Amino acid sequence: MKGKYYTIQIIPEDSKEIKKYRVSTRWWLFLKIFLVLLIIASGVLIYNAGRIGKIVVQYETMRTANAQLAKQNANYEELFSRIDSLWVLEERIQNILGTFIENDSNKINSLIDKNRFAHTPSEKINVDYEGIHGWKSMEERSRLEHIPNVIPVVGIVSKKFSEENDHLGTDFSAQSGDPVFASGSGIVEFAGQKDELGNTVVIDHQNGYVTSYSHLRDIRTRKGRSIGKGEIIGTVGNTGNSSAPHLHYSITKDGREMDPEDFINY
Repeated sequence: MKGKYYTIQIIPEDSKEIKKYRVSTRWWLFLKIFLVLLIIASGVLIYNAGRIGKIVVQYETMRTANAQLAKQNANYEELFSRIDSLWVLEERIQNILGTFIENDSNKINSLIDKNRFAHTPSEKINVDYEGIHGWKSMEERSRLEHIPNVIPVVGIVSKKFSEENDHLGTDFSAQSGDPVFASGSGIVEFAGQKDELGNTVVIDHQNGYVTSYSHLRDIRTRKGRSIGKGEIIGTVGNTGNSSAPHLHYSITKDGREMDPEDFINY
């Protein structure tokens, strides 16, 4: 192809002048290669632009879907939290009423008929899970969990609190072996034998309140353990200076003896 040329003629419509251009075969070959490469590059660019556009659309779709999933997950977490709270509340009610152990329907019905949990004494702090008006914050629920206002045993008050008679607690008459419940969440401060009080569990509720459960037949917890409200910590017994199976239950607030019946109504 050396020395060969292509002649390109341009003939305008409004002129008789013919323009001629000579292009060597070598430059013509370069031009064809350039055009082919330009077409390929344009095709690759258009293809990649299409892919990028598709990825952008998919990203927006995925971002929207992820936001919806995050919202649904938050809703599920809230529902699970409510279900857990209901389950815990149901378990504690069963513990309090002794329905999982107590088979005497008359005893349970007597407790329900007397509506013992409906009355709110002036010093009692009522646990309200706001089933209708919404749910309390985690901080508020945690605070209420540590208030010792749950009945510690299913029984009958046999001796009331009296500072005059130096009886700084309430005695509950119950059957030997009946479960004894923690009246509020806290940390076990003492679990063992305590002279005339016999087997005793002391719980520090970490808010100034301390509760004591005495004359237990056996102890089902240990010192230093974290206890939840309504959890079984022992059973009714007749240990120490006691003439019959009963629970001696006391509450102190910042070291001052309190009447348990100001917190729990019978």
